[in-house]
Amino acid sequence: MLEKFSKIISHIFHPLLIPTVGFLVLFNSGTYLSYLPFNLKAWITAIVFVCTFFIPLMFILFLRYQEIINNIQMKERKERHVPVIITFFLFVFCYYLIRRIDIPSMFYAYMLGGLITLLITLLITIRFKISIHMVGMGGLLALILFISYYLKVNLSFYLILAVLIAGITGTARLQLKAHTPVEVYSGFMTGFAVVMLTMVLY
Repeated sequence: MLEKFSKIISHIFHPLLIPTVGFLVLFNSGTYLSYLPFNLKAWITAIVFVCTFFIPLMFILFLRYQEIINNIQMKERKERHVPVIITFFLFVFCYYLIRRIDIPSMFYAYMLGGLITLLITLLITIRFKISIHMVGMGGLLALILFISYYLKVNLSFYLILAVLIAGITGTARLQLKAHTPVEVYSGFMTGFAVVMLTMVLY
């Protein structure tokens, strides 16, 4: 029962969904970022969702169908190389599309942070396996903390929710024996540090 619950959590809070969630947080932050026209928000959300979730997921399912990977969870480190490379180039394409839209630079910074995080994750994965789920959660938490501090807005609800979800997701990955504690913690720290640093320096 616990294993089944852990699998559900791993699917619901899939790392490919994090960029879309991050943009939704930006759109609903209660700051000037929230006052973009609804149609523009919908269009940007669609671009991010398709480029960073839908298309990468289709590629992963295709690789599974071709038996290039054993399962969509990609428990083996070497299985992650091709999917992460494909996803990286789709993130680059998404960043290119977003840059062509006239919106506040914080959106560009977050997308760039995700792109750089994915590149660093790819480089780390060549020699060491880290939790990509926790990389995504670390990046999301960094975004929320940055918005809260930089724009002086109370995002306690988002912050508490992100921490709870990160804890539940990390526990689920450990329960499934998909990662060791070191892989979970290092993934979270990588995502947090890279996104935070990118947004501070952008």
